[in-house]
Amino acid sequence: MLPGAYTLTVYKNELAVYSTGVQVTAGSTASLNTIAIDGDPEATPALWRIGRWDGAPTELRNGAQVTTMHPSDVRLASWSPGAFTVGSSADTAFPAYLWRDVNSGQVVRFTLTSTQIKDATLRIGITTARANGRPSISVNTWSSDTPAASTQPTTRTLTVGTYRGNNTTYRFAIPASALVVGTNTLTINVAGGGSATGYLSPSFAVDAIDFV
Repeated sequence: MLPGAYTLTVYKNELAVYSTGVQVTAGSTASLNTIAIDGDPEATPALWRIGRWDGAPTELRNGAQVTTMHPSDVRLASWSPGAFTVGSSADTAFPAYLWRDVNSGQVVRFTLTSTQIKDATLRIGITTARANGRPSISVNTWSSDTPAASTQPTTRTLTVGTYRGNNTTYRFAIPASALVVGTNTLTINVAGGGSATGYLSPSFAVDAIDFV
């Protein structure tokens, strides 16, 4: 190793959860003491969570096949599985990919008690996106603004066998007034630009989603 300044990054599978600078000097040893991981989103308690914060969608619906099968392959499970119900639906019931033209408007239903009605944050982690694809949401009658697009590779990504890009977390601040006691309905839409359609329309790969 050449002397110089380096960046040490610790990954949880494919998600960077810690980073620090390391100075390497000729003729000496660079020591690193015990590392306290400070960037793992899963360390934050959540009322509910879909998937794992690990930089990959493999535990979600079709996520284990996306690197070897085109999204249009008829052997895959439907990309539009219907509403996901927190507490009863398995992670494999939530699609690993969301497209504007294929399955935008994915619904998640969750239940709150009176003591859980308070300002909250919905986090949606993505691993890559195409055509400036990014999520926008509504909860019951409340709708979020559309966030800015993330910086991602310019390749077709999702249709050429890769979910890997630049991991990005979108945070949506949900006011308490948007929530109700009992069943709440979250709708996740896909925003984006361009005229491409179908599986080439704006899209993104999901890492994890949680309500904190």
